[in-house]
This record gives sequence, structure tokens and C-alpha cells, in this order.
Amino acid sequence: MNGSAEDGRLPVRYVCMPGSPYTGSTLLGFLLNSHPDCASIGAATGLTAKVDVATSTCSCGEVFEVCAFWNRIAARTRELGHPVAVFQADFWNTHVRLSRRRWLNGVLIRSLGNSSATAVRDVVVGSLGPVRRTISEARLSTWSLARSVLEATGKSVFVDTARDHQRPKYLKGDPSFDLKVIHLVRGSRGNAASIMKHTGVDAATAARQWKHYNQEADRVKRLFPPGSWLTLHYEQLCAEPQATLDRIAGFIGVEPAPIPTSLGSVEDHIIGNSMRLKGVGEIREDQTWREVLSENDVDVIARITGSTSRRLGFDWPRPRSALVPSA
Repeated sequence: MNGSAEDGRLPVRYVCMPGSPYTGSTLLGFLLNSHPDCASIGAATGLTAKVDVATSTCSCGEVFEVCAFWNRIAARTRELGHPVAVFQADFWNTHVRLSRRRWLNGVLIRSLGNSSATAVRDVVVGSLGPVRRTISEARLSTWSLARSVLEATGKSVFVDTARDHQRPKYLKGDPSFDLKVIHLVRGSRGNAASIMKHTGVDAATAARQWKHYNQEADRVKRLFPPGSWLTLHYEQLCAEPQATLDRIAGFIGVEPAPIPTSLGSVEDHIIGNSMRLKGVGEIREDQTWREVLSENDVDVIARITGSTSRRLGFDWPRPRSALVPSA
């Protein structure tokens, strides 16, 4: 690592992955973790409130609390002076959260849906001591976690698959991080179908969530210089995994490496998505939306996500003007 942070901390090469949930971020995390220079533990914001730490299993097969890797990480973060409570559910101190009340947390730190309004709010709220301390703790804890994982794995790039579209903004500008961002986007039909499946919402709600998550990530992109942000389609990853990973390697500054013939032979300690326990078999695009979405669902999703979908590089849905035959 070249350079140093203001207090002597060695900076870490760090990859964020903001965007909508259920887009294949766990798959991409697994694939990047198989690279000899990249390490991923899943979402670096930690365990959710739904997790029973006493029974939850690491992707290595060990119960999380007794996993030697995670105990080593917890001990090393303490040695670095910025401990991360990795055996605590309901998020770690790597996550920026000012209130357990979701609506209040949204008002104080999430996007307000307008770049100018959000910027003004950030200046006002960011001047408050408790807010500055919370953001500072999240940055220090994130650095400590990433540093510990890279030391434990002998790798040089930490990959964070947390789908927090504001996370890059809070890590940006801190000299502790050499930050790159991959905005992994899944087509709105497939992503909305997955949101519906996992959360029980209707098509309109799922479509609005897809639009919100991806619009907000795209707004954060404006804060980053050219060359530090890569927009990537899930469908492209599935269709051409090796070529896509080679493209990512060039983006983050590591040598391309072949995907191992057996990903199960690669040591991993992934938290979060239940896919961590199944591993990666055949890399294949999930197209179950074709069976589960009704024609009306598809029409609703097209109406809500259309312009955002096209702006993010998808060719569906086509604009209405393109559907009207010329005279």
C-alpha cells in the first residue's frame, strides 16, 4: 500500500457495491473472492436484526460465533484500536445509522430524493457533533474490518457487497480508503420479481423500490471522479462471467485471473444472503420472472421504471414513441 491516512493508518483498496437488493451481489462477491488479490465477506455493514448469532452459520460451515476466522478478525480489529462487534446482530458499527427509527434515520442521513436538498441537509446535519462522530466511527470501523480481513487472507483489495446506495458517499474522501465503486444493476423485471418474492410486496411497490435504489446510486455517482465508478449489468455478468470479471479486474487495478473450475475449493467466510451456504454452481441468469410476473405486472413495472431503466443502459422497455409505426 502506498501513502498513509492522516493518523498513520495504512489506506486500504476498497470496492463498494451500492444499488438494489437481490441483484446478484452475493454471486459477484463470491466470484471476486476467488480472485487471488480480492477478499469479500459479503456486506461489510454486518448482520441484520433477523440473524440469530448463536445458530447462524458462516459460509465455511462453522457456527458463526466459533468460526476461527471471525474470532481472528474480531481480535485484530481490537488490536487496531477500532473494534468491530462482529458477533452482534442488527448491523455493526461499520454502518452509518443515527437512529433506530427508520423514518428519522431516513430524514437525517438517507437521500431526500433531490440532490440539492440532500446536499443542504448534509451540510446542516453534518455540522452536528453526534453525526460527525457516528460517521467517523463507521469509517474507522470499516477501515479496521477491511484491514483485518486483508491481513488474514493475504489479499490486497476488499470487496464490500452491501447494497447501501449512500455508503460510497460516507467513505468518499477519507484517506483511509482507495475507493472504487461498482453499481451492479439487474433488469427491472427480474429484480422486481425477486423483491416481490422475498418481501411480499406487489409489482408497483417492487418497481418503485428498484427505481429508488438505482436512481439514488446514480445520483451518488455524480460525486465521484471518472474512472472510479463502474456501472455493471447482472445479465452481462451471467452471460459472460470471465470477460466481465476481467473488465472488473482492469477497473480495480488487479491482474485478470481465470475463474476456478471449482469455486467450492476457494476458502470463503461470507455473511448475509443464504446463497453463502449453497456456494456457486453453474453461473446462470435467473429468469424466473418470465413465469411469475403477470402481463399486468410487467406493464406496471415498465410504466414505473421505464426511463430509469433506459438511462442505466437497458433496452427495455422501449419508449412509447418507438412503438408507434411511422406514417
